[in-house]
Amino acid sequence: MLLRFIIALVIAGIALLLGVIIGGYGAWYFSWFLGTGFMILVAVSAGVLFEAQEEAARSSADTVSEMARVVSGAPARGTPH
Repeated sequence: MLLRFIIALVIAGIALLLGVIIGGYGAWYFSWFLGTGFMILVAVSAGVLFEAQEEAARSSADTVSEMARVVSGAPARGTPH
């Protein structure tokens, strides 16, 4: 999988270099290539942030329910009645 990615990266680099040398559209292709990579990074980081926020919300909900259980005098989880 990594080898395929490296091969694709080399081919894309050669294509960009050829585009810059041959025509005036090289800058457009270069910005498209960089912009696509940047948008992928933004999407992945947004997904990671979403998962972290969901995990924090779940753990805080568990903490709040545990605190309510302690305040009400109910036995804690895992303790015999």
